[in-house]
Amino acid sequence: MPGDGIGPKIVDATLRILEEISDLYNLHLEFIDAPAGDNALKEFGEALPKSSLEKIINSDACLKGPVGETAKDVIVYLRQHLDLYANIRPFKTFKGIQSFWKNVDIVIVRENTEDLYRGVEDLGPDHAVALLVITRKRTERIAKTAFDLALRRRNKVTIVHKGNVLRSYLYFRDIALEVGRKYDGVQVEDMYVDNAAYQLIVNPERFDILLTPNMFGDILSDEAAGLVGSIGLTCSANVSEKYGLFEPVHGSAPDINPEYANPLGQILTGSMMLEWLSYKKERREFIEASREIREAVERILEYGDALTPDLGGKAKTEDVVQKLIGYIRKKLI
Repeated sequence: MPGDGIGPKIVDATLRILEEISDLYNLHLEFIDAPAGDNALKEFGEALPKSSLEKIINSDACLKGPVGETAKDVIVYLRQHLDLYANIRPFKTFKGIQSFWKNVDIVIVRENTEDLYRGVEDLGPDHAVALLVITRKRTERIAKTAFDLALRRRNKVTIVHKGNVLRSYLYFRDIALEVGRKYDGVQVEDMYVDNAAYQLIVNPERFDILLTPNMFGDILSDEAAGLVGSIGLTCSANVSEKYGLFEPVHGSAPDINPEYANPLGQILTGSMMLEWLSYKKERREFIEASREIREAVERILEYGDALTPDLGGKAKTEDVVQKLIGYIRKKLI
């Protein structure tokens, strides 16, 4: 899904990296174009054409570029329609990128289908009301996602809520704690969201997995992006047991010249997609390819030899792609 603004440029860059790694690891990837977003609305009269939706449903995964003003009609709709209940956003500091903290390694696991973002609202001339929806089933499954992930990382989960003000969030916390009791060896804590926002600034290295309701996870994600030096280096997954949709955290950036767009967040998103496919298809070569892409990105950032203007350099998108391909070929051929 190429998307809007810088989307087509950085998605094309990512596809070229994925094609390179596919050949080297014999992944046999096939890419199918599924237009959606502002450009699709102008061309087809729909932000998410039915043909694109069918392609997404019938594919193994969807690599999505950022879209513009029609984001609600595309990504919010897809999260609900495909029940992409888990939004997973990793944030890690990189050598070579200026940041106050050096050892941040956090994953925000955000419930993706309910809370206030369920969109159940009533508006009148003198009032606006939004319904906060938290259900047991959806809280249990997102909590399970967080605790399963913790077992593959540093065995710690922080449940973020606002239960001292709203009992709905206290309900979220209590159900998450119930799920956590089934995981021996995983340290569990809960924290009010305002304190979590503060702790992310003053001591982010204390966190491993942050488990959040929908809206809090959305807000804390942008804060966490600031910790690692650039939102242009962040990626995310929207997944369920059946479907996976992968996108960078940043937007379509219509004010940026696409020739100088930073493709690394989108490329790391492609790496994240391969990792997910490795578990879905039980193919080890997918996770090895995923790691190879990430390591190549880390080398570019550490050496600073192909940085786009947002990262303090003068490189074009094409320069970044060529440098990455060079790193990958040099190591593997």
